[in-house]
Amino acid sequence: MTEFEALIEALYKIVSSYKFYVPVLTICLAFLIIKTSKRVVKRLVNKDSKSIEIKRKNTIVALGENILKYFFIIIACLVILSVWGVDITSFVTGLGIVGVVGGLAVQDALKDIIAGVNIIMDNYFVVGDIVRYNDFTGEVIEFGLKNTKIKNVEGIVLVVANREISSVYNLSQKNPSVTISIPVAYEEKEEKVSKILIDVCKQVDELKLTTKETEYLGIDELGDSSVNYLLRAYCKAGDQYELKRKILGLVKSELDKKNVKIPYPQVEVHNGK
Repeated sequence: MTEFEALIEALYKIVSSYKFYVPVLTICLAFLIIKTSKRVVKRLVNKDSKSIEIKRKNTIVALGENILKYFFIIIACLVILSVWGVDITSFVTGLGIVGVVGGLAVQDALKDIIAGVNIIMDNYFVVGDIVRYNDFTGEVIEFGLKNTKIKNVEGIVLVVANREISSVYNLSQKNPSVTISIPVAYEEKEEKVSKILIDVCKQVDELKLTTKETEYLGIDELGDSSVNYLLRAYCKAGDQYELKRKILGLVKSELDKKNVKIPYPQVEVHNGK
């Protein structure tokens, strides 16, 4: 028998051994079950799509998929250990003893899971909502068993452990407003500026980004070097940043057309003798 034939025979013995093909089949079966269970969860939730918000539904689906995935992975590992000769009965029994000791190590993970369930049940937020956590504002892009990921307009992703989310501002449950203060030089007539800004409000509403008419609120403050006028616009969550940029662009363009000065800081230097 040549070395090549001996190698082939050795490989055949390994592959034909139940200790090899049973674990492989178990892994494949677990993968198939996980995929199937995901589809089942989606279909079950979709049956009640009229009464559950789409974004909340997707969040529940994502959490359910994570729970099922870890459950079937554990089952598959136990089956493979049993095939390899490990006493599963004593192993499972030992988990109770080890669990008491290991509980201290995984208590934070358990807190994250419990907090995640509470977030969904109490409807704090769902995937796709715009939220503000401390000083960070962005869109919830992922919600898992242990943490939540929030992405702001700059593309920065904040990862927060679910147990740390005790309070959060949800900006998607009510349409936000954009309030803009516009500084104008003192020498400009109030009637002229008001007319320009009222016209700007009409132009803003034509952008189709607002949910109700944009308001001109009048003079907000008499500053050190300017009279500050106030505009307020209403939009859908997530559109406030684009809307603010559009409004500032329209204001600058209209003030330039009408030769209205926008003040800027100036320093007066006296050269004394």
